Amino acid sequence: MNHPVFARMRALCLLLGVSAAWAQQPPATPAVVQHSPLSQLRSGREAGNNGQILTTGIRTVQPDANYAEPVPSNHALIITVSEYQKSPLPGVLTDRKLGIELAQRFGVPPQNIVELSERQVTREGLKQAFASMNQAMMPGDKLYVYFSGHGARYFNKATGQCTESLVMQDMRVVTNAEFAGMIRPLSAKADKTVVMLDSCHSGGVAQAAGSRSFAAGYRPKFSAEASSPQCSLAVNLGSFSQARGVDFHTTDHNLVILAAARNNEVAWDTSKGGAMTYNFEQCLAGGAVDTDHSGALSMQELTACVQARLDKTQEDSARQHATLAGNAALVPAFGDAPPSQPSTGSVPPAAANSAVAPAPAPAAPAANDAAPVPIDTLATLNDIFNQRDDRWQVDAMLASPALKIGSNLSMSVRSARDGYVYVFYRGSQPDSLYLLFPNTLDPANALKANQLMQLPRQDWSVTALGPKGTDYLMVMVTETPRDFSALSLPAEYVSQSGPFEKIRPTAQAAARIGQAATLSAAVAQKECQSTDAKRDLGVARRCSNVFGATMVSLQETE
Repeated sequence: MNHPVFARMRALCLLLGVSAAWAQQPPATPAVVQHSPLSQLRSGREAGNNGQILTTGIRTVQPDANYAEPVPSNHALIITVSEYQKSPLPGVLTDRKLGIELAQRFGVPPQNIVELSERQVTREGLKQAFASMNQAMMPGDKLYVYFSGHGARYFNKATGQCTESLVMQDMRVVTNAEFAGMIRPLSAKADKTVVMLDSCHSGGVAQAAGSRSFAAGYRPKFSAEASSPQCSLAVNLGSFSQARGVDFHTTDHNLVILAAARNNEVAWDTSKGGAMTYNFEQCLAGGAVDTDHSGALSMQELTACVQARLDKTQEDSARQHATLAGNAALVPAFGDAPPSQPSTGSVPPAAANSAVAPAPAPAAPAANDAAPVPIDTLATLNDIFNQRDDRWQVDAMLASPALKIGSNLSMSVRSARDGYVYVFYRGSQPDSLYLLFPNTLDPANALKANQLMQLPRQDWSVTALGPKGTDYLMVMVTETPRDFSALSLPAEYVSQSGPFEKIRPTAQAAARIGQAATLSAAVAQKECQSTDAKRDLGVARRCSNVFGATMVSLQETE
C-alpha cells in the first residue's frame, strides 16, 4: 500500500494510502487538526510541530540496556539451597545473587523480590511464601519463580512410578506436582508465569562424569540421599519440564518453564553458580543473538545461547541440555536498546576444561557512519503479539482476504473485553511498519466489549497501491491506553507519514516500540509505581499492562 501524497510528488513506492481529500489538502494547521491520544498525552508530539518528540524522563537508569522497566505488577520468588548437610552446593550462593539479578532484568522491582534461602526452604516455608505472594498479586500481574538446589527422584508406591521432586534444606522433598500446586493459584490469575529450575532429577551419569578435570569443577545437583536407587536412571513419565499450562490453571502461551537439564541428565553446580543459571545471565546480559532480527530477545533465543555455551564447555558424556516448555516466543525483558551482537569468534581451547564459558569478546566499535542495524518488521510485530494474554479474545475481520491494488481496506474489530484499540501495519515492502490507528484524524480508539468497530472510519482510508504481496495487520486491545511518545522515541525512530506514525526499521526503534506497546501509558504515575498496600484491584486495573491481540494477513493483488 502506498501513500498517495508522496506518490503524486515522486515515483517512490511508499506503503499507506489515505483519502483523496487528505492527499489534496496542504497540511492542516494546529487550529483544525484533531490530534490522536499519542499527541495529547503528556510530553507527546507538540501541536503544530508533529515532527518533534519530547523527552519525558520517566525511564530509570539501568546498569545496561538489557533491563526491563521495573513495574510493581511484576513479582519474583527466589528459592535457593546451598547448605545441604551431606552434599553442599557452594555455587548456589552465586545463584542466589544471579536469580535476583535475573528478576531485576525481567522488570521486577527490588521490593517485589522475595528471597527464600537455606533453613527457610521447607515444605511449610514454600507454602507460606506462595500464599503471601498470592495475597500481594493482582489479576494481570507477572510472576517469576526461580529454584536452585538439589533435585531427587524416588519411587512412589501409590503410582508405581518414579516421582520427581525438589529437595528442601531439611532433606525432605516437595514433588513437582506439589510445587506446581503451590504456584497454581498465582499462575491462574497472572498474565505470565516464568519458572526456572536449576536442579535435576537423575544421578546415574554423575558416576561417569567424564574426565577428572571435569569432575573436579562440577557437582551434580541431584541428591542421592533423597532418591530411590532404582530411580537414579529412570525417566519420569511426567517431567516438570513437560508440564502444560492446564497443570497451572493457565494456558501454554502464558506459561514458560526453563529446566536446567533433561529428565535423564544431570544439572551441574560450578564455582560460578549453576551452569544453566550462569550462562542464562551471561546470555541475557549481552551474549545472546537476536537471530530473527526483531529487536528483542525471546526465551527461545536465550535458551539457544545457553545451550551453545554449555556445548562448548561440557564433555559429551556429562552434557546437560536446557529444556524449554510453554511460550518460547516470550520476551522476558524489552530494554531501552536492541540486543548486542556478540563476536562470533570461537571459545579458546582452554575453555574446554573450565566450568563455564567465558563471556564473548566485545565486538569492535562500529564506525560513526555505519548504517543502522536493519530489523525484520514482521518479527518485531510477532514479538509484541507473543506478549498478549491469549485468554482475551480479539477478532479482526477483513472484508476480503485479498485487496486489489487501487481498492480500499475495510475491516472490523471486536473484543471480549472493554479496551483501547491499536492497529499496526506491516506492508508488502518488508521495511514498513506503521501505527495506523489511532491517528491524527481519528483519535477515538475506546471499544466496548463485544461491540464492532469498523475501520477505517469516515475521515480516513487506506488504499492498496502496491507492490503486490502480503500485508500484515496486528490489532491490540489494551486494558489501559498506550503512549508511544512516553518512552522518548527520538525523531530518527518515528516519523509522521500523513496522519500515521511510521516506525523506522531499526533495532533501536523496535526495542523502544516493544516496550511502549507492552506497558501502560500510566506506568510513570505515582499510584502505578506504588508497591504498598494501596495497590488494590482498582489501582491494578488503572495501571494494567495486559492486552489481547490478533494478527491477520491480506494479499495485495493486481
